[in-house]
Amino acid sequence: MREPKFQTWQVIYDRHAAEVEAFVRGRAPAGEADDLLQEVWSALTGALEEQELRDPRAWLFRVARNRLTDLYRRRAARPPIQDITAELEVTDAPVSIGYLSDEDVDEEITAALALLPEAQREVFVRNELGGETLREIAVDLGIPLKTAISRKGYARRRLQGALREVYEDYFGID
Repeated sequence: MREPKFQTWQVIYDRHAAEVEAFVRGRAPAGEADDLLQEVWSALTGALEEQELRDPRAWLFRVARNRLTDLYRRRAARPPIQDITAELEVTDAPVSIGYLSDEDVDEEITAALALLPEAQREVFVRNELGGETLREIAVDLGIPLKTAISRKGYARRRLQGALREVYEDYFGID
């Protein structure tokens, strides 16, 4: 008789956690290691429900390496955002550089958000405007983390396309 899944998971975790953690922390950017490790242990849970692992250590390292590769691919595809807020003068006055006012831009953004499919809009708004993490949203909605990530990515791409002209008009770009 096979031991219960939790006991199997716990045995694998106890045997390999330190080694897998050292591997991930040695390769992941600061602040990303905990999320990657969570994904590895979550994947182990799913794998144990579907199959019996012949070599759990090799499986864990393969998953960790794949997650690291995915992370670096995502970072390479999206250059880091530069924080220029310290260089900006803070003011409460409405600013309009180009042809549109702040109110016009707000209306355009609201209209663009309304065009998104409900699932994408919910994830995007809760993450970007509500400050929730994608992991929290995924758990709350009962969806896989990757689904939440995909929904936000699709929403971002749609919004970028829909708001490109608004951006150019607002900042007076021809």
